Amino acid sequence: MNETRMNETSAVDTTLRKPAPDAQSDSGPDPAPEEVEIKLATGEAMLKALRQHPALQGESQCESLRTTYFDTLDGALAAGKASLRVRRRAKGCEQTLKIALGRKSQMQRSEWNQPLRADAQAPDPAAFPAPAALALDQMRQGAHLVPYAELIVERETRLLRRGKALIEVAFDTGEIRAGERPAQPIAEIELELCEGRLADLLRLALELPLGPELGWSIRTKAHRAQALAKGRAPQAVSAAPVALTRGMSAGRAFQTIGWNALAHAVGNLGLVIARGDPGAIHQLRVAIRRLRAALSLFGKDLLAGDPQAREWRQELREAAMLLAPARDLYVLAQGIKHPPEALLRAQAAATQAARDGLGQARFQRFWLQLALWLEEGAYLASPLAGAAVEPLATTMIERQRSAIRGMRKRLAGMSDRDLHDLRKNVKKLRYSAGFFQPLDKSRTARAHQDALEQVQEALGRIQDQASAMQAGVGIARLLDLPRGEALTLQSQLDAAMALPAAARAQAIDRARDGLSLEKTHAGWWEAL
Repeated sequence: MNETRMNETSAVDTTLRKPAPDAQSDSGPDPAPEEVEIKLATGEAMLKALRQHPALQGESQCESLRTTYFDTLDGALAAGKASLRVRRRAKGCEQTLKIALGRKSQMQRSEWNQPLRADAQAPDPAAFPAPAALALDQMRQGAHLVPYAELIVERETRLLRRGKALIEVAFDTGEIRAGERPAQPIAEIELELCEGRLADLLRLALELPLGPELGWSIRTKAHRAQALAKGRAPQAVSAAPVALTRGMSAGRAFQTIGWNALAHAVGNLGLVIARGDPGAIHQLRVAIRRLRAALSLFGKDLLAGDPQAREWRQELREAAMLLAPARDLYVLAQGIKHPPEALLRAQAAATQAARDGLGQARFQRFWLQLALWLEEGAYLASPLAGAAVEPLATTMIERQRSAIRGMRKRLAGMSDRDLHDLRKNVKKLRYSAGFFQPLDKSRTARAHQDALEQVQEALGRIQDQASAMQAGVGIARLLDLPRGEALTLQSQLDAAMALPAAARAQAIDRARDGLSLEKTHAGWWEAL
């Protein structure tokens, strides 16, 4: 954000809480300065109110910023999770390269700033320090850099001293421009760590009036500029690979998994609240399941002495319950060629309920509270926190796998409810084992994931039919339908989603084959 940030990587690294003794040896020293910040999306009215908030008072400086973003024609930098900009301000011109870091890419980025001549019209890659210049060259492979969007912002910055922490607060208003497309407004507040610990930033954010008008966002200005330049609406995001490495401690591994799933959730939360995007609703549900799976996976070991872990699981369960009707009714409507009007009305009502519920202060605060716990929860004092994660991973995955062992032979006689429970256990195992897939050097882990996915998809068809058979009652309650209309609706759903006996048998056979493949590829974690 400005020149007050640390210039030495080691200075920044030592301010961030590490969960275990191996924290500085997981991936070797990072030669790049780091940017550590939290971005809160809002509107101009809330931004005006925040300027008066007692927690954000400090010496103020105002400036006008004009920023041009660059990439190759094929978007090589965006694909590499990097952004390159040239920024002009009253005191000069500079170029900046930012690259997302693996473990907390939504909070930390490598950042290099380099002064340019005042009349510079384009970036000068060779002027960056060697690590940045090399990374940029590797991404663009000799391709030309072209401008794709411009950002015009009025920025007010304040420096706050909070105990041992020094935090820069930036109030930004303005717009993004790209070609002839309508400009996109900007109104946000950024909290950047200059000195101190990430926990200090999170605590400050939690003092603010979070709710429908103010929430955590991990969409950068560069992301928004790219979407505008391509004429593309914001998209739901899927989970990124978990940045685990061999020799990582159990504490650091859980923290890394937790941050990965949290980024997955927060990356979709804004789209759910803003417009009820079906893809974002689905991905947010997946992210919540992944968080719950991580808490369950480590629950009897690393997290056993931390009572907060159980509370987080309950909060996540309630968030999932807000999303479930919207997702289930959407899937049901998509599976019917001509969905009944009542079904579409129920879907819209359920989606609005999810948007309203997740936008409230309770859940807007929850994600930041969870992040704070990941940084300094009581689990970090566990004797297991500093132990190598690989032996523990074997124990934990085998424990999760016990829930599906022997089910292959019982499939044909299982009720819809039992099949649903099996599907949930398969998903939990898939997420749990998948967290450690990056540690496997063979292709066995991927094959194991594919087998579990096959079972999940096969049983999903049966679950869709079972859900349709119960949907009419839920829709009738949601819309307060008369009994006759409710019965007619249920008949329509039953007819539309009927699963012939042959199709059900085929789904069972495919699930059985998947379980056989799962057994064949299981145990790869023992070689970690």
